Amino acid sequence: MKDVYWIAGIALTAVGFIFTEGTLIATTKMFGVVRATLLRVVFTIPLSWLVIYLSTNADVSLRFRDWVEKKREGLSSRAQAIVKGGEFIAVLNTTVFLGPIIASILMSMIGVNTRRIYLYAVFCAFLSAWAWCAFYSGMFWGLGKIF
Repeated sequence: MKDVYWIAGIALTAVGFIFTEGTLIATTKMFGVVRATLLRVVFTIPLSWLVIYLSTNADVSLRFRDWVEKKREGLSSRAQAIVKGGEFIAVLNTTVFLGPIIASILMSMIGVNTRRIYLYAVFCAFLSAWAWCAFYSGMFWGLGKIF
């Protein structure tokens, strides 16, 4: 039964990704960069907050967080500082390339304070929406110039 849940989760994730990218492209084309960004943020923040709430209470993220903490304890202070900077880069890349919802899960798993994750999710939503709306708007502008 656990395999069925994994397969269903993967299928729903793929369908959700296709749907969200399609709506992102459509809103950018219909409303432009600024309004599309604001629309995306309005719809993404509540979803991120729901995922944060659910993931902070999940056993999987707690086990991963414990594993990360155990590995950090064995590092020198210099290595811990490097890991901390790497976590920031990882969250930033995840925000841009995978979206604020996945970034919220990552922040939960690496041990960021839950209250801060809610605030960071807002910044992640703005960054992700702006980057992708600007990207698709540029594509439409470029295609318009070509044709």
